[in-house]
Amino acid sequence: MIRLQTYAVFSLLATITSVYYAFSSREQFYPAMVYLSTSKICFVLLLNTGLVAMCVAWQLVKRVFLGTLREAEVERLNEQSWREVVEILFAVTIFRQDFSVSFLAMVAALLLVKALHWLAQKRVEYIETTPSVPMLSHIRIVSFMLFLLVVDCLFLANSLGSLIQKREASVAIFFSFEYMILATSTVSTFVKYVFYVSDMLAEGQWENKAVYTFYLELISDLVHLSLYMLFFIAIFLNYGVPLHLIRELYETFRNFRIRISDYIRYRKVTSNMNERFPDATPDELDASDVTCIICREEMTTAKKLLCGHLFHVHCLRSWLQRQHTCPTCRAPIIPPDNGRAASAQQHGAQPGVQPGAGTGTPSSGGAPTENVNMRQAKLEAAASAASLYGRSFAYPPVNTLNRH
Repeated sequence: MIRLQTYAVFSLLATITSVYYAFSSREQFYPAMVYLSTSKICFVLLLNTGLVAMCVAWQLVKRVFLGTLREAEVERLNEQSWREVVEILFAVTIFRQDFSVSFLAMVAALLLVKALHWLAQKRVEYIETTPSVPMLSHIRIVSFMLFLLVVDCLFLANSLGSLIQKREASVAIFFSFEYMILATSTVSTFVKYVFYVSDMLAEGQWENKAVYTFYLELISDLVHLSLYMLFFIAIFLNYGVPLHLIRELYETFRNFRIRISDYIRYRKVTSNMNERFPDATPDELDASDVTCIICREEMTTAKKLLCGHLFHVHCLRSWLQRQHTCPTCRAPIIPPDNGRAASAQQHGAQPGVQPGAGTGTPSSGGAPTENVNMRQAKLEAAASAASLYGRSFAYPPVNTLNRH
């Protein structure tokens, strides 16, 4: 910040000197303005002062709404900035016939506004993962997101107005789609923050928070994918292949595809949880730890997974939206089918249940035999998961398997 202030002071002094020289040598307003606009040195100084003014305004907005940045926020800002600069350079090559001073100013403003959006998303993530946040931080982040939404709407209205006025393809298409995507991202972040505040006011007892968050992210990815596809088609029909959109379009499509597959898998697993996952008996609750490791609260009723671990039904439902392995031992949570059930019955290796007397298993050495059976069942679950999902499985450590 000190370097920016020093550079801003020198830029302002240089601009004032050039303006004073123009008016003192020409003595009239119009000749002085002509000199300032035609002289390359004066033009560069004025353009530099405008960019410095934008950077100073960005720093003031950051200081007012966010204060001091955290290390993770600075790191994300540096990483995203380089990527966006490269994409903007590709965009400039597409719109090179529209290159002008106003275009350069709009590009700089777009980069600064995007940087503010990255910081807002990172700050919301920090607030959601912090146990106690001061009320001032909540007020500042809400005001910040409302400010960003207003800025996005103003720039979007300006770009759309220019596009409607000219009634032809121009660089306004680029800025219209960019600010449209930024506005939808701001709305999504704000709604996610509202979900967090609602859950906080309910003291963490809002069971449907994860469900609504999951649907929100799914809808947000669908909207972004639709906008990027429309943007890609519009640029392709009027200018050519938009190279700067290929990465964004691919990443958005990949995220949307992953969320769709997660949603289908989630619906498949949770469609009949009462049948797939039996209720834990009172003896099983007494024999195991009655604390749910997901919510860290005591369990009076619980669901039992194939690996034998117990969890709240609503905690398990929320967990399945993000992960498909047991929170304790990382064994895959696979819906039991007929083939696997028959295999489990043949081996007598149902997790968490000791073999009966008629299974042919010797009664001596009961604890080692039970551990072997549990290990065999989990190895079968791992093999079934690898064949079902087509990816490798990281086996849990031995001490975790032998815990029960």
